[in-house]
Amino acid sequence: MLERLLRSVGGQVRVRVTGAPLERFLNLCLRENIRLRALERQDWNRLECTLTLHDFRKLRTKMGRTGCRVHILRRKGLPFLARAMQRRAVLSLGFVALGMLLWALQTRLWVLELKTPPGVSSAELSRALAAEGVAVGMKLDGFDDRAVQRRLMLKMDSISYVTFNRTGNHMIVEAHAKQEHETARDDSGITSVVARRPGQIVRVTPVSGWPVVKAGDIVDTGEKLIDALIPPSRDIEGLTPRLSWSDGEVIARTWYQKTVLRPLAVLHKQYTGKTTTQYALIWGKHRINFYLGSGICGAGCDKIIDVNYLTITDGLTLPVALVRQTYRWYDPAAFAPPEDALRQEVEARVLEALRQEVRGEVTSHSVSAQATGAGALEVRFTAEALEDIGVAVEDGQTLPPPEEGPPDPQEQV
Repeated sequence: MLERLLRSVGGQVRVRVTGAPLERFLNLCLRENIRLRALERQDWNRLECTLTLHDFRKLRTKMGRTGCRVHILRRKGLPFLARAMQRRAVLSLGFVALGMLLWALQTRLWVLELKTPPGVSSAELSRALAAEGVAVGMKLDGFDDRAVQRRLMLKMDSISYVTFNRTGNHMIVEAHAKQEHETARDDSGITSVVARRPGQIVRVTPVSGWPVVKAGDIVDTGEKLIDALIPPSRDIEGLTPRLSWSDGEVIARTWYQKTVLRPLAVLHKQYTGKTTTQYALIWGKHRINFYLGSGICGAGCDKIIDVNYLTITDGLTLPVALVRQTYRWYDPAAFAPPEDALRQEVEARVLEALRQEVRGEVTSHSVSAQATGAGALEVRFTAEALEDIGVAVEDGQTLPPPEEGPPDPQEQV
């Protein structure tokens, strides 16, 4: 690849050699170290080959010894292009201007794309980036993405970090939402595990603390499951009750009941066939609208926006884009799907929401549905789950007073 590029810069000539003594020509090239490329023997007295401009000049001074004639077929390379450009000053200036324009386009940012997850405002991120100088038209030389990243993380509480991916003059800014992390457990505190919802105990696995329930017990919300007060062991004498932090897993069978009302008739979009298309031109930071008005369609239509930037290569995008706005008009129309389809839709949604709520697994569920007189479908959802119902809370209890033993007989005397 590099050798071919260097040959193109130095210039190459495609020639046809004719004459009976072709062997003399080949022997001369071999003796003078003249390299022939893409050699093609077309007849007993004719061949074609490609030489570099340096080898061709060396060959011209020695062709008289061979008795052959050389005809130039093609010339290519930078020297021949430069000679042709000398006679076309305007074209030469155009190439110079084009090179300067491409260089200028590479030194500035012309396409800025934001990617934000749910919970992160793209408008807030855009304003924060603009305050840091990250906007269309900024100079890319000296841009410190690490420093901007640190300042953005201090300004915006909803993001954990920001990444800057740049290809030429196209930059993609991707924000990542901050995840909720559980607070570190304070082992020095006094806590007990209580039930966060009613259920029937299946299994108790304490990590610390004293379990006060067993498998088969029915517990209610707020009832203590693992106590912070650990009684003394009967096998070891001298131990006294003590308080500790309590933790563990308490698996229980729980039940859920949900009732959802869904209208039998829903509105959907019935397109009228009327469409309107508007165009605009983006030039750098400016936008030129080729239509009158604000471009707000209001209710009763869908707005589809397509922005197409003029791209030369993957890393070079021109600051010119064509904006196409398409409006599709519709009328709201009532639609009554079958009751079975509505019931299945409600069942799928409630089951998915329940799986997000349960700290375990849903083992079984049942659904019943009936139409009401108000034009709605009443769906009753009942489910059974196995989940961890324990939650650690602070416990303010204190150690009981020590039990007084029997009086000493010697003290009574």
